[in-house]
Amino acid sequence: HACGHDIHTTVGLGTAEVLMKLKDQLHGTVKFIFHPAEEGPPVGEDGGAKMMIDEGVLENPMPEAIFGLHVMPTFEAGDVSVRPGGLMAAGDRFTLTIYGRMTHGSAPQDGIDAVYVASQVVTALQSLASREVDARKSLVVSVGTINAGSRWNIIADTAVLTGTVRTLDAETWTEIPERFERVVAGICKAHGATYELDYERIAPVVDNDEGLSAFAEASFSQSLGSRHVLRADPIMAAEDFAYFQQQLPGAYFFLGVANTAEGWTDYVHTPTFRPDESAIVTGVTAAASLLADFTAKDLSLIHISEPTRPKR
Repeated sequence: HACGHDIHTTVGLGTAEVLMKLKDQLHGTVKFIFHPAEEGPPVGEDGGAKMMIDEGVLENPMPEAIFGLHVMPTFEAGDVSVRPGGLMAAGDRFTLTIYGRMTHGSAPQDGIDAVYVASQVVTALQSLASREVDARKSLVVSVGTINAGSRWNIIADTAVLTGTVRTLDAETWTEIPERFERVVAGICKAHGATYELDYERIAPVVDNDEGLSAFAEASFSQSLGSRHVLRADPIMAAEDFAYFQQQLPGAYFFLGVANTAEGWTDYVHTPTFRPDESAIVTGVTAAASLLADFTAKDLSLIHISEPTRPKR
């Protein structure tokens, strides 16, 4: 889809080709992971980083560190961007079904209007960000779809809402499901409706290891030139690369694909997203150099703390 995964795959294959030619000069082993379903698998299915970890992708050998990349049209082709700490938000997905009672549109008193209740829920959920979470912490609650009703003059008995919740704050991420359901339950009870809620965790916060991020910046500065290495701001998009970071230290960076002169600056997941394919060369150069530098353990570049591996 319009998210640049063709470029990701090409950069990965190109980096592998370069390092294969240099394998006699490498000081370690490089494992390549082509990561599907990084925004979460289809509803009701397994996939993405968690499934790969469960199937042993990090075993034999267990890496000391992991790096990942994604294209980003907010940066020019030729540039890369990274930051230590929180880079991408934790992301959840919800499906909420509200049950009312059908009646004719001329006699609303005889039914329970699922559309009306749903509209109240949509409005009330925004209070989670505006009134329940510290304004210095990030939270986004977005309802993406509402499906209800079958005819213009009939009050619907069912409404289905789907959407996402995003935050860069780990504590907020822990607390939000309970708060979310409390709001839903209160609105439905007030109107005599019932509900079913499927609240699904997609990914925790992408939290870049500070030492690896600094190492990556130093490596990129040498391979691309310091003017092409930018410091990223956190974004509210989610990415389940975070599950790899729960197993070992990791750093995720953005590969610029914009071409402002041509007007190719539209965001990913839009029908007008158009990446500048010259970024492929930048991505291969940056990734191959970073991996070669890391296997060399050139600590004169920057201090990297001993990686700590969480207990499995």
